[in-house]
Parts: sequence; structure tokens; C-alpha cells
Amino acid sequence: MLYWVFDLDYTLYSLPKSIGFSYDLLKKDEHVNTLLRSFPLKKEIFTNGTLQHAFNALKKMEMYNIFNRIEARDTLGGLKPNPVIFLNFIQKGNIQPNDVVVFFEDTLENLKVAKEFFNWKTVYIYSCLKSDYKKPYFVDFVFPNINTALEYFYIKFNMKEM
Repeated sequence: MLYWVFDLDYTLYSLPKSIGFSYDLLKKDEHVNTLLRSFPLKKEIFTNGTLQHAFNALKKMEMYNIFNRIEARDTLGGLKPNPVIFLNFIQKGNIQPNDVVVFFEDTLENLKVAKEFFNWKTVYIYSCLKSDYKKPYFVDFVFPNINTALEYFYIKFNMKEM
């Protein structure tokens, strides 16, 4: 089975980290929502935020009904990058060793655990890319924003190259 797993904060939306967070700053992005809806099989949230925060943010962005499952620090008993929390996520979702997990995340430490411990496909969403950026060995893909990442996988998946 194929799983599309997304971190929430600074992965599914982009806000300047220099300003304080407010749900009022979150907006629906119809293009992102349409792309997400087109992705087949399981789409899941794996966030270090709370379940209530995930619900509030996804509702504000009109994404709540897109995801099959939402797991947060209070449903998993801790925070990424702890490998035990990844295991909790895997076990609660009944993800099997031969399943393919594509993990979209904005934090390198979380991607490193996903790759080294679980061999997930890792997608780094990093808005400050520079032309001389050197991708770490544990990152499979790098994109400046979720729009570009989703467009890439949409095309790749539809061309059956995944």
C-alpha cells in the first residue's frame, strides 16, 4: 500500500516563522486541496502539534476531510524525531514493512529518523533553498513549498514512475 504522510506546520502551509502564529493567517489553497484530493490511497497527518491544533488548522484551510487519519503528539505519546513515536504512528496505522510511505516534512531531524529507521521516501519542504544547497543523504526530494512538491508527485504518479 502507498501512504502519503504529511507534517502539518510549515509543511502544508507556509507562514513566515518570524511572525507569531495565528489561525487567522491560514487560508484555503484550492490548488493544494485539489492536488491532495487526487492522490490515491492513504493520506495522513503526522504532527508534533496537538490533535486540537491539527483539527483547527486543517479546518481553517478546508483540508480536514482530505485526510484518512490524523496523529499528533497527544495521540502518539510524544514528539518526532523519537523513533518510538514513529513506531507508534506505524502501529496505529497498521503500516506494514513492505508498504511505501512518502513523508513530507520541514524538519531534517524528523526526515533522518524516517529514512534511517524506517526507509521512508523523504520529502523536505524548505522555503529557503539556495542554488548551492547540498541535499543530505537521508533526503530523497527537496522542494521550496508544498505546491511544488505536490505538483511533482502528481505528475510522477500519473506517469506511473513512482
